[in-house]
Amino acid sequence: MVSKPGGLARGWRALAVACVVLVLATPFPPVPVDGAEASPPPQSLDGPGGRTYAFAEVERARVGEIPSGASIFSPEGIPDVERSRMPVVLFLHGFGATDPTTYRGWITHLVRRGNTVIYPDYQPEGFLVLDQSAFVANMLAGLKRGLDAAGLEPGEVHVVGHSLGAVIGAAYLASGSEAGLPPVASLTLVAPGGCGTCGTMSGFGVPLPDRFEPPKGLLVNIVTGSDDTIVGDGDALAIWARLADVPQGRKRLVEVQSDRYGSPELVADHLFPQSDGFGSEVDALDWYGVWRPLDSLIACASDGTFCEIALGTDAAALEMGEWSDGRPVAPMVVDAGRP
Repeated sequence: MVSKPGGLARGWRALAVACVVLVLATPFPPVPVDGAEASPPPQSLDGPGGRTYAFAEVERARVGEIPSGASIFSPEGIPDVERSRMPVVLFLHGFGATDPTTYRGWITHLVRRGNTVIYPDYQPEGFLVLDQSAFVANMLAGLKRGLDAAGLEPGEVHVVGHSLGAVIGAAYLASGSEAGLPPVASLTLVAPGGCGTCGTMSGFGVPLPDRFEPPKGLLVNIVTGSDDTIVGDGDALAIWARLADVPQGRKRLVEVQSDRYGSPELVADHLFPQSDGFGSEVDALDWYGVWRPLDSLIACASDGTFCEIALGTDAAALEMGEWSDGRPVAPMVVDAGRP
């Protein structure tokens, strides 16, 4: 049989039209608009800030009465000899956050990594506490009770504080040695606010000396949030100036940036370190902004490892993970212009 002229061409054209119709009829996933479909980074698997842990469970003990008592957190069921070799973290909460569950995520992370955490009350419960003159003394008493109850005699402690707790953590540099308590190996101050002598609160708050005499070898990381509209960065800068005797390379001042590209948004406000507090959940700002640097700072002070993350100013030290579509989360910013 002989085909009609042009029949083969008409057949190819019909097939092409059918393919176009099929393609147009096939549903495609929506294209993300401004990252609306992108999800935040997960917690890294291992390394500082990661979710690979040495211990499974956390036990909590209580010593003393509010406001001069403390909660003690340690890995469950470990021998006293092993506990005595672990780093001790003095964890100082923000104003009104005497209940440790406000920072449950961060405390659990620290303990499961192999640290003992002592969480002093330092203030009466609630927010209607106008007199802060006894806060530092209460903190020292709580720490001492916690160390004694746990049978610990550490040669040094790692101090981390948030908000007013960060100011009290700075005060420990001057008051801890006077009270016969261990010196500070590393100092992590997150969104400090409430310094009565820093020129930002008209004399209200906890006083700090004009200058510290830091212990030799002290490592410092001060962290602020770009959307902190409660305390801003005034006290952070004032404390930074008081730490002028800490050599460059052993201290760092960084700002964690908000990133609203995907959903849920990552907002670096004043309360972002309160993991599991006030209905919040842990996220990349916790894992990368404070957990990873603190883990690294403890390791750097203890055995000289991960110092490049703890105190580094390059892209690798400041990165905050990636959104699910591969876009990098806004990195931390180093305030390199400060003395």
